[in-house]
Amino acid sequence: MPMLIAPARTSILTLLVVAVPAALLLAFFVLPNALLLSASFLKSEAQQLTTQPTLDNYRFLLTRPLYLEVFARTFAVGIAVGALDLLLGFPLAYFLVRTTSRWKGLLIALSLAPLLASVVVRTYGWYIILNRFGFANDVLLGFGVISERIAFMPSTGAIIVGLAHALLPYAVLTIMGSLNGINPHFESAAMSLGADRTRTFVHVLLPLCLPGIAGGFLLVFSIAISAYATPAILGGPATQVAATAIYNFIIQLLDWSLGAALAVILIVSTLLLLYGAGRLGARRAAL
Repeated sequence: MPMLIAPARTSILTLLVVAVPAALLLAFFVLPNALLLSASFLKSEAQQLTTQPTLDNYRFLLTRPLYLEVFARTFAVGIAVGALDLLLGFPLAYFLVRTTSRWKGLLIALSLAPLLASVVVRTYGWYIILNRFGFANDVLLGFGVISERIAFMPSTGAIIVGLAHALLPYAVLTIMGSLNGINPHFESAAMSLGADRTRTFVHVLLPLCLPGIAGGFLLVFSIAISAYATPAILGGPATQVAATAIYNFIIQLLDWSLGAALAVILIVSTLLLLYGAGRLGARRAAL
């Protein structure tokens, strides 16, 4: 009899362990997004949601050049930040994984140290550097590169730089996880057979590390296109992205319908891109 009770208790305990996070996910993710989806199909009048269903919210957003530009800028920023973080993160991740230095743990901690500071603090650091009277202008003027101060921000470029700095540790961590699973003897074997370092990287290391590279890009891309603080500080009203436009609709204009519709378009577009990337990766893995 005790032998029969023990599995039953184990199954109940397992169910409880799974049910609690599932309930939290349902309460704080699925339910709010369901309410957001329903609000996107309702009409707003006098800054109040009505019960009248409509598609005008989506029609308005998808036919206005201003908001089409917002979508284009959002995804351009995401792609640029993802590509930049891969270019910077891969060499750093490779060094951290392959180094035999006794300071390896400290070097890894230093490379991930930006995660210890708030993204707002880091963004204001770039604000101090990039504003018209900031450090970057002082350096360029001091070396005679420019004759008068330049406004580096607000701009899309400033947003990309700020987000690339903030999200670089995520790319490094993802690529490090992939590199840790690759036996370094593969590279030694390729070079012993006559391949130089470039051919070894292109034909051996890169294909093996491709899942980590793709995962790092998708992770950085997903966070970048949904970021609010950095675009709001370094971009301002002149260079809106989807997150800042949603904030303006819901908080400033109190137009929940358009804000919800814009959020739904962003979520659906992101999911479709991630799904397409996942299918492409699965197809390449099957070849």
